[in-house]
Amino acid sequence: MALFPSSSRPRTLMEQLLARKIEAAATAAGGAPSSASSPPSPGEASGSGSPMIAGMPMVGASGASILSRLRRTDSLDSTSSLGSLAFGEDVCRCDDCLLGIVDLYVISASEAAKKKSSGWRKIRNIVQWTPFFQTYKKQRYPWVQLAGHQGNFKAGPEPGTVLKKLCPKEEECFQILMQDLLRPYVPVFKGQVTSEDGDLYLQLQDLLSDYVQPCVMDCKVGVRTYLEEELSKAKEKPKLRKDMYDKMIQIDAQAPTLEEHAAKAVTKPRYMVWRETISSTATLGFRIEGIKKSDGTSSKDFKTTKSREQIKLAFMEFLSGHAQILPRYIQRLRAIRATLAVSEFFQTHEVIGSSLLFVHDHTHASIWLIDFAKTMALPPELHIDHYSAWKVGNHEDGYLIGINNLIDIFVELQATLEKDAEPSKNEEDGAAGGADE
Repeated sequence: MALFPSSSRPRTLMEQLLARKIEAAATAAGGAPSSASSPPSPGEASGSGSPMIAGMPMVGASGASILSRLRRTDSLDSTSSLGSLAFGEDVCRCDDCLLGIVDLYVISASEAAKKKSSGWRKIRNIVQWTPFFQTYKKQRYPWVQLAGHQGNFKAGPEPGTVLKKLCPKEEECFQILMQDLLRPYVPVFKGQVTSEDGDLYLQLQDLLSDYVQPCVMDCKVGVRTYLEEELSKAKEKPKLRKDMYDKMIQIDAQAPTLEEHAAKAVTKPRYMVWRETISSTATLGFRIEGIKKSDGTSSKDFKTTKSREQIKLAFMEFLSGHAQILPRYIQRLRAIRATLAVSEFFQTHEVIGSSLLFVHDHTHASIWLIDFAKTMALPPELHIDHYSAWKVGNHEDGYLIGINNLIDIFVELQATLEKDAEPSKNEEDGAAGGADE
C-alpha cells in the first residue's frame, strides 16, 4: 500500500513535509536514492509497480530500514499531527508499553501467520490515506487517537469503518456485546479481517463518520486501569526501573521517595499504583485521557487533572461554544447507566481500562463505550456490583462510581450555565419592559 498513492493531484503540504523528512532520514542512513533513480514529479507514476514514498521504493531491506526509523510518540504537545511524528527507534510511550503489558492484548504479525484460515477475508489496498487526514463520506477530518497504544488503528476498507489491531479478549467481548442490551452504546463489530502484511484486525464502526468537525473526548472509566493479575505479576520479582522513575519525575518531581530519588528508579508495582492516584481515577472513578476540539487542536495533558473543579474546567472547555449539547450528554449517560443495570454482559464481566468516548458537533452528540482489551469474564461464583470499594481479590472495578460522578458533574455544569444565563435574561426582560412604557 502506498503511503502517498499515485494520483493526478499535487501532494499536500503535509505530504511534502513528511516526504522531505523521510528523504533526510534515508540520506543520514546512507540510503539516499542515486541520480539514476531520481524521484518522479508529483502526480507521475513510478511505473515500477512498487509502493513509493517520495519516489523511493518501499520494499526490500532499505525500505524496511527507512520505515523502521519512523515512530509514533505520545507527544506531550499533541496540538498538531506533526508534533507527534519523529525519527528514531520504534518506541511508543504509552503506559501499557512502558509497563510491558501491551503485548498481552494484541497479536503480532508472526502469530497472525500461524492463525490464518481460509475463511478470513483478505483486504487488498485497505484504503488510500495520508498519515494526517482521513476521508469519510466526503468529510475530511484529522485522524484521531486520543489515548492508548499508538499504531493499533488503520483506516477501514470502506467509509464508516476503522480497523483495530486484533485482541482476542476484545473480540470475545464484542461478539457478546452484539447480542447484549448494551449494543446501542458500543461500536458495531463487523468481524475480523487480515491486512496485506498479515496482521489481524477487528473491523469496527467509525464513530466520527456522521459528524462535521467533531469535538471528541476520551474518559477512562473505573477506579483502576490495571488488572489484579497485572499487579500480582509485577510484585513477583519487582525490579528497579529507571524509565518509570523518569516518567514519574517528568509529571511530579516530588512524587518519588528519598530512597527512590537516590536510586533514580522505582518498581513497577509502585508506578502502577501511583499513576492512578495523580489523576481523578482513584477518587472519582474516571479520568480524562484526551480532548480534541472542532478546530483540530488537541491535548493529552490531563495526567494530573484530579480535583472536581479541575474536571469541570476541562469539561467546560470541551463544551465551549456547544452548551446546547450538555442535556444530550446527560440523557445519554443516564441511559447508559440504566442499561448497565440490566445488562448481562456488565453483570458478568470485570471492566478495566475501558473508556467512554464523547463526540459532538453543532447538531449531534453521543457517547459510546469503547476499549475492551482488559475486560474479563468473572468466575461464575464471583459477583461484583461495580460500585463497592476495591480491595485486592474482590475484583471490583468502580465503573459505576465513574458513571455516577460523570452524571453529577455534568448536571452541576448545567445548573451553573442556567444560573449564569438568568441575569442576562432578566436584563433582556427589563429592557423590553422599559421599551413598552
